[in-house]
Amino acid sequence: MNKKITIIVALVFIMGLVGFTGVNAATYNQPLYSTTQSTDILNDAANQYNGGQVYYVDGNRLNNDGNGTSWATAYNTLATAIATSNANIALATNRAWAARNIIYARGDRLTETLTVFPQKTDVIGVGSCDAFIGVGILGNHAPTNTYYGTRWINCNFFPAANGDIMTITSSGSGLQFIGCRFLGVWGSYIAPSAIDITGHPMAKIMDCSFEGAFSADVIDIGGGDCSGMRITGNTIIGGVNDGIVVSGATVIGVTGIGKIADNVIYVVACTINDGDGDAFIITGNILISDAATGTASVNVDERWSAGNWFTDATRSGTLPVLDGAD
Repeated sequence: MNKKITIIVALVFIMGLVGFTGVNAATYNQPLYSTTQSTDILNDAANQYNGGQVYYVDGNRLNNDGNGTSWATAYNTLATAIATSNANIALATNRAWAARNIIYARGDRLTETLTVFPQKTDVIGVGSCDAFIGVGILGNHAPTNTYYGTRWINCNFFPAANGDIMTITSSGSGLQFIGCRFLGVWGSYIAPSAIDITGHPMAKIMDCSFEGAFSADVIDIGGGDCSGMRITGNTIIGGVNDGIVVSGATVIGVTGIGKIADNVIYVVACTINDGDGDAFIITGNILISDAATGTASVNVDERWSAGNWFTDATRSGTLPVLDGAD
């Protein structure tokens, strides 16, 4: 290559590199969904698979005057971050409704009772809360807004009153809890249920831990559309009543039958009660109960169950119980 041409190409490359990493870093060009510019190239780049904005919550900040765009300027409440994220997703400009946002949350325990959940957003707990990994959230939550595809990841939930920790209705669909922990007792407060969910299709409760003396059904599934629900890979230990209970008349919608699979459950009474319905396949669970043999310890339709192991006060075996018939 001609030496003169080589020098020109090199100069163009160097000028472009300096422009990107230096002067122009403050006007880093975010994708079309954004209404602002950003200097946080690393986190913006990390979030491109979601195609949305990143917000930060730090409960140890003394005031809530930040703009939520970094740890240094974090919001100090989830409610503020959720409101900001929802406003962003609702933007008609740049088609933000098709994006997903991220909220990173830390701060020991956040004391908040949420009535609004984030739309199309991942709430990711980071840091530590005493001996717990991830953020702690102290409250009894009952969202009433319409929301879709909310995911709670690596969060620790504690009751702030004598009530269910999560009361989920049919106001949305696709809510997910992934790798979270629910504590049934905190201080003088006892939660009857960790999650009371009704008519909420495509919900997922996966790889979560439920610990402590929940006084009623640890997970209660009410009536309505439960299609596509997945309750898989969870550990439920110590409930003084029942484990997973279908308490209402469920129906299967367009996303198909649900699944309760690969859970380890130890409770005093009934481990799984499917409500004598056909809304769930029940397979691969380890079920331990202090109750007597029969429906007191496990109550599922054998046509929809396979490969479960159970033990109660008088016996142990597989479910369904094989009778030796051809």
